[in-house]
Amino acid sequence: MLEDQPDRPSPARRREITDLYATVLEVVKRYRGVARITRVSYGAGMPVDRLRIFLDRLLALGLLRSDDLDGRPVFDITPRGQEFLDTYWRMRGYVEVLETSPEDRGRRRR
Repeated sequence: MLEDQPDRPSPARRREITDLYATVLEVVKRYRGVARITRVSYGAGMPVDRLRIFLDRLLALGLLRSDDLDGRPVFDITPRGQEFLDTYWRMRGYVEVLETSPEDRGRRRR
């Protein structure tokens, strides 16, 4: 029956781990070197305790760097982190093309 309703929105896609890493990096990038953990938490839609695990992993991989500002950590994206984001967005574009059916692609071209 869903095929009879092409205008019906598809269910929300579950965020994969790479999506979460990219989201955190994008939020950090937005704050240009002064991203505090609470701001990143709100921007990424993640609780702080879970976010800490992601930040630790991104720091260990060299995708983020951390400095102290007023005695509290702030985060910034590294060139390697930007390279990850560039590759991620390129791959997301390919995946979206692969996930759409040929009929949907034909409708978009019209």
